[in-house]
Amino acid sequence: MIIQHSEILIINSRKEKVSRGISVGVLIVSIAFPTMNNSSAATVSSQAIDFTGYEYIHSTDSKGLTIDWKHTHVNNKSATDTVSYSISREAYASANVSVAETFNAMVSEVGVSAEVGWGSRITKTTTISWTIPARSTYTLRYGSRWAKALGTEKYWYRGNVVSSKSVNGQWTYEGYSDSIKQ
Repeated sequence: MIIQHSEILIINSRKEKVSRGISVGVLIVSIAFPTMNNSSAATVSSQAIDFTGYEYIHSTDSKGLTIDWKHTHVNNKSATDTVSYSISREAYASANVSVAETFNAMVSEVGVSAEVGWGSRITKTTTISWTIPARSTYTLRYGSRWAKALGTEKYWYRGNVVSSKSVNGQWTYEGYSDSIKQ
């Protein structure tokens, strides 16, 4: 009898956290059933356990902001001014990992979702409006919030680590806008 079990077990020793990843375990079992005359008892014996897959061990992470667009707006009028701009920014997700599941585990450890899938890069365009008070000057800014992670990716084959490498990834997770009084 062969029982197949798919599960990812990723253990983060620094944060003492257990995450799910990818691993395939196969348990081969031999079962003996009693004969018609009950001459033998039922037995179960394990023949092999196979744990194969990738493991991500998280090390550090950080978050930051990239400003892609700036504009200084001067409102010389005696009334409030509202301005709108159509602005573009790049949304991306990149990492030097072997499989998407490692990237997904990395994102999970940091706790902020990627805007796009691993290896993707797209341009997002949006219209932003700012309200500028009378007789004031403001610098308008627009950009992206990003996250970065560092860790180790291990490949397990039949319960043994056969390769291990340092990995890092960076991705955007949302747009950002603000205005700064000058």
